[in-house]
Amino acid sequence: MSRPSSPSDLELMAHADGEHDDAELAARFDGDSDAQTKLDAIHQLGELVRGHLELSADAVHDAKFAAMWRRIDDQLVAPATGLWSRISAWFDRYRGHVITGAVSAGAVAALALILRPGTSDLHPIELRPVAQRAAPEIDSLDTPGGSSTVISLVDDDSNAAVIWVTPEDSDAEEKI
Repeated sequence: MSRPSSPSDLELMAHADGEHDDAELAARFDGDSDAQTKLDAIHQLGELVRGHLELSADAVHDAKFAAMWRRIDDQLVAPATGLWSRISAWFDRYRGHVITGAVSAGAVAALALILRPGTSDLHPIELRPVAQRAAPEIDSLDTPGGSSTVISLVDDDSNAAVIWVTPEDSDAEEKI
């Protein structure tokens, strides 16, 4: 019967950490004194590290812990009671959004002022109220088999005409 191969260092560390509870792996290092020595060394190293961490945690003075808790308590915000307190608490929570919105609005306003059309003598903008423009002229035409309406729109720049033709409803006349 051949002797099982000795486990690798990675397998030994996994077994020592409790990651492998494989009976086959335990049988492989039970008869191997070298593997058993390595396993004992891994356990001792783990205990050494845990002990060192516990001692270093104990070395921190209670005054330092008390100071840390005081800082935490001081930074906690008391519930807002008054109107101004609620407004300032809201602003503290959403400060980034408010500042971003204000900067964006300012940039848009600046661009609108910079890029607005100028009132130079080359292209003056003439503004006339709508009430002063000419009203459309409406005429009617005699159309065989129906009726029509002509709407003429006169503007300073151009003229336009719309002709609306409506056929007579022959079914409605027959019913009467």
